[in-house]
Amino acid sequence: MLLKISIDTPRFLGYNILLMKKTLSFLRKALKRDVTIIVIPHSTTTPVRKTFTLSFILFMLTFWTGITVWATVITTNNADYWRIRLDREVIKFKLMFFANELKKSQELLAQVKDKDGQLRELLDMKSKKAIVTDENLNKGGPTPEEQAYLEKYLENKVHEVSVKELYYQTKELQKETEQQLASAEEINSFISYQKKLYKSTPNTWPCNKDRITSPFGFRIHPITGRYEYHTGIDIDGSKNSPIHSVADGNVKYSGWSQGYGNLVIVNHGYNYQTYYAHLNKIQVKEGEKIKRDQIVGLMGETGTTTGVHLHYEIRLNDKSINPAKFLDDSLFFSKRSGVDWRE
Repeated sequence: MLLKISIDTPRFLGYNILLMKKTLSFLRKALKRDVTIIVIPHSTTTPVRKTFTLSFILFMLTFWTGITVWATVITTNNADYWRIRLDREVIKFKLMFFANELKKSQELLAQVKDKDGQLRELLDMKSKKAIVTDENLNKGGPTPEEQAYLEKYLENKVHEVSVKELYYQTKELQKETEQQLASAEEINSFISYQKKLYKSTPNTWPCNKDRITSPFGFRIHPITGRYEYHTGIDIDGSKNSPIHSVADGNVKYSGWSQGYGNLVIVNHGYNYQTYYAHLNKIQVKEGEKIKRDQIVGLMGETGTTTGVHLHYEIRLNDKSINPAKFLDDSLFFSKRSGVDWRE
């Protein structure tokens, strides 16, 4: 079954127009209607009555809503502006702070590089004496090329360098500094060892450079006439002339010894010991810590001797070695020496 609906167009439009007129008429009457607002205080004061049209109240509500929305938008925009500006200032401050720290680190690294370069150059040249005796190896400073990156900050061009870039620069600098410090520490330990070894190794005359009257090795003993091994050297000199320690050390023995007469034995460490015999007078005590060139006694002729002289011995690992090779420091700085010079 089909349901057929027929619409009369003119009558339908007329009905809609009539409905719209009634609606508008109702709204006009409603908007003109008065609304009374009564404010009743908690005291005995007479209540306050205010009468407004509905249209006025709707207008004020719309106006207040607009003002609120506008104020919210303005406040939000201003907050974003100040937040962005504050973030930029914080970033700028961080950049300047890291730049200053980076500058300090680069200056330190430059000094370490400079020192490391000088020391390694000396090592490459095998200039051992220069390393051990040079007191001016700590000088150095940053070069202009090493500060090229930092010039951006120093010239107020912070914006040209990003935080990420600065972070990686700092990390690379930190890594390089650690490597240089490790290298410098290695060289410093090496040189420290050599300096101590140098100060503890006999390398000078124990008295004035007078003639050696009896060398090291086998000889005819001047008193017994027998062919015997001479464990040191005899140095001629005048009575009571000063006898000096040939290196830093500690007095191991100080007193009388059969054959040696008045004897001083100094332990220098690194398995070195020196003997000073036939002294007329001893001027150090056992256990005393002494320095190179310090007087240990006066030359004499005590013990088994034919006259005034110094009997001088060097023992390495309790074995007598030729003292004549240790009257200067040429042996210490020689690669072919028996002295422990670590390469």
